[in-house]
Amino acid sequence: MSIVIFGAGGLGREVLATLQLTGHNVIAFVVEPGYAAQPIRGVPVFDNIEPWLAREDVSFVIAVGDCKARARIASKLHTRHFPTLVHPAVAKGHHVEIGKGAIFLGPASMTTDVQIGEHALINPGCVISHDCKIGAFANLGPGVCLAGGVTVEEGADLGVGAVVAPRCTIGAGAIVGAGAVVIRDVDPGATVVGVPARPIVRRAASAAAS
Repeated sequence: MSIVIFGAGGLGREVLATLQLTGHNVIAFVVEPGYAAQPIRGVPVFDNIEPWLAREDVSFVIAVGDCKARARIASKLHTRHFPTLVHPAVAKGHHVEIGKGAIFLGPASMTTDVQIGEHALINPGCVISHDCKIGAFANLGPGVCLAGGVTVEEGADLGVGAVVAPRCTIGAGAIVGAGAVVIRDVDPGATVVGVPARPIVRRAASAAAS
């Protein structure tokens, strides 16, 4: 089955390279209306998805880094087939479940009893230890390290090089800043930064509290 990549930025090029390494036939990129561009690595770029939706022989990969945008696009294409994409350089242990549309770029590793949700994005250099659960549409930036038993809920976004201690939960829609070290649970929708990671306190809220 031929593949169309939704998104033609840096992530789109990474996805193209991975698909080609794994022997897939990529026939087009699709971008938002008005953003058509020159071909990328010989693959044409279109700004109209409708002709591709009319074809039953096409699968889609959503190469969009923003969690919410990826979820929005997936909801529009929910009836279509989404292959699971795992780079050949990913070290994959036993009893690993990866949901449809998930993208796992390499090199990276996951050990045993790991669950990766639909349309999750795992970037190069990530280490996912035993018994971790990654929710749908979550992002793990390059070099993220998850110790054993970590849960990353739906749509959470972990920045470059973030580290999460054993059995911590990153709540749905939370943001963990680059280089942060999480040693306790992060509430849904919260933004945490630093070592150890602490919630960002907005100035207005801080002034009101004082």
